[in-house]
Amino acid sequence: MDSDDEVLVILAAYVAAKENEDLSNIKGQSKRRRPNCWVNPYLQLRKEKGRFQNDFQNMVQNPTMFYQNFNMNESEFNNLFSLVEPHLVPKRNSRPDAIPLRAKLAIALEYFATGDLQCHVGSTYRISKQHMGRTIDLVSDAISTALHGEFPKWNSENMLKWATDFMEHWHFPNCIGAIDGKHVAIRAPPNSGNAFHNSKGFHSIMLMAVCDASYRFTYIDVGAYGSETEMTAFSHCSLGKAILSGNVAFPEDSMLQGVRTPYYIVADEAFQLHKRIMKPYGARKLSKSERIFNYRLSRARRCIEKAFGILSKRWMAVQDTLRCGPDRAQNVTVACCYLHNYLMRVSPREYGARVESPLMQSPADPAAESFRGRVQDFPKHVRNTIRDYVNSAVGSVPGQNESAGVLH
Repeated sequence: MDSDDEVLVILAAYVAAKENEDLSNIKGQSKRRRPNCWVNPYLQLRKEKGRFQNDFQNMVQNPTMFYQNFNMNESEFNNLFSLVEPHLVPKRNSRPDAIPLRAKLAIALEYFATGDLQCHVGSTYRISKQHMGRTIDLVSDAISTALHGEFPKWNSENMLKWATDFMEHWHFPNCIGAIDGKHVAIRAPPNSGNAFHNSKGFHSIMLMAVCDASYRFTYIDVGAYGSETEMTAFSHCSLGKAILSGNVAFPEDSMLQGVRTPYYIVADEAFQLHKRIMKPYGARKLSKSERIFNYRLSRARRCIEKAFGILSKRWMAVQDTLRCGPDRAQNVTVACCYLHNYLMRVSPREYGARVESPLMQSPADPAAESFRGRVQDFPKHVRNTIRDYVNSAVGSVPGQNESAGVLH
């Protein structure tokens, strides 16, 4: 072998050695960069000692305990699970130690019902803080999707039914719903300034809702800044925009003691008087008939307060402070509203008391009377028409004078 060949052999050996060294370094780096798969030993015992594996079946055997934790009985839980299960199935094959889908529903429902800290609920089920948050988000979305049909459409047929129910239960004519806003307390988001800080002194998002005479929500909007007024939040939501712009197909006006009267929703003094929004008289010195009108409107409007009361009592998560960001708080609140409607339909007596009152018939109205005046005065005309009706022999109810503080 001449000197040139020896040089080539030495160079080839050097290159091979260098390549092996680089390959070893790459393998070493890949090993060092491999994520840490350490799992807390407490969480590793989920199957053996977790709440779902140990306590769920025991609660099934104790219906009272089951209801206290999930706000529904086992049959209703199973029916709900059958509805949400398709929306909980992962897109990819799950790991052998993955959280069972039924357990995910139980975890989220218990969190909604108790309003406990995420970390506390997660620790009893032996799941990590990260998995707890993902489970809440997943189940919230699944419930809202699966129970979408629990909210009725705002069409003429449904609105006439709502008006009939309000007349039967509360004897308030042409009313298709009661509206109000509820502040849902949240943890102050970072760098949010005063956007979520409301007039009551805490951070919140707003739940704007309309309900029927049986305390079921017919419309909700969740997520307005807590700093907004109720009227501002209403004017920005889809229903508010549609009503204020005249784009809701309300039923044709009906006859009320000879006067054509539109259908409307009832609200408190925070809202703007509108031909589709009736609110109380606001003057300090009210006439007898105006005070009686305010009392009767308050009786009808109390439906939304009752609906919020049932919602908050059953789902403590929206009653206490949600220690999470606005997005998750919004998802949780929406899911709780869907659950409220679902349970008010399948078990109204157990979930929330229904107020019944006998049907009160009115005689036929005399000949129709039309409004002649400025357009901006029409809402006042409508309110005065209803005022006259509830003070008439036909429209009055027993005890209204005493309840309104009016002396004979």
